[in-house]
Amino acid sequence: MSSRSYTGRHYAGRHRVQRRARTPRALSPGFVLPTVAAAGLVVTATGASMAESATTQPFELTSSQSAMVRTQQAADVETGAELANRRQDASIQSAALQGRTEAKVRAARAAERRAAQVAKAKAEAEKQAKKWVRPIGVWNITSGYGWRWGKNHDGIDLGAPTGTPLSAMSKGTVIGAGWHDSFGYKVEIKYWDGSISWYGHMSRIDVTEGQEVMPGDRVGLVGNTGHSFGSHLHLEFQRTTASDTPLDPVPWLKDHGLW
Repeated sequence: MSSRSYTGRHYAGRHRVQRRARTPRALSPGFVLPTVAAAGLVVTATGASMAESATTQPFELTSSQSAMVRTQQAADVETGAELANRRQDASIQSAALQGRTEAKVRAARAAERRAAQVAKAKAEAEKQAKKWVRPIGVWNITSGYGWRWGKNHDGIDLGAPTGTPLSAMSKGTVIGAGWHDSFGYKVEIKYWDGSISWYGHMSRIDVTEGQEVMPGDRVGLVGNTGHSFGSHLHLEFQRTTASDTPLDPVPWLKDHGLW
């Protein structure tokens, strides 16, 4: 066999030239960068998945943290309740203060009204106390003031049946009450304006010395005691209590609207 023919068969025949094993494309230099990028995508996806899992999964506290939260919540509730109580107390105190102020105002107004009523009543009472009334409702003058039977008659005689009530003529004080020889039973009254009246020949005396009298108060009864001729009231007025200084009763009675 010639060398040429042998060589040809060896090359192209059964004894083929052995080829090197191929490196996979994925491991070839041209595919290194895509592989790294894929790995990055995997990591990014994993992080996003973990983040999503963190947001969706409930946050669990430790027992000490839970206790702190409960304590804070209780403190917040207590603080809110205390604040509400303080506000309520302040509101109550404000209402109470306003109520007391209004009560004081009402009390002051009521006191003013009472004072005004008292003053009005007092003024009316004083007015009534200082009015003048007759000593006898109906009288009959039996003897006038002046010269009579050889001496001066210092008053007027008002005829009336024995037992007829005799009244104080205005507000005054009894300065004498008792028996007098010529006057019989006698009452002396000093009135608020300084006037002095004497009642004589009374059958009974119903007041005592020092007693306060008002207009119309009964001081006794008409009589016929002492130096008297018939039942009557001897009415006399004096200027002072120091001495016997009689006044004509008629002008006095006219001045006081009693004539």
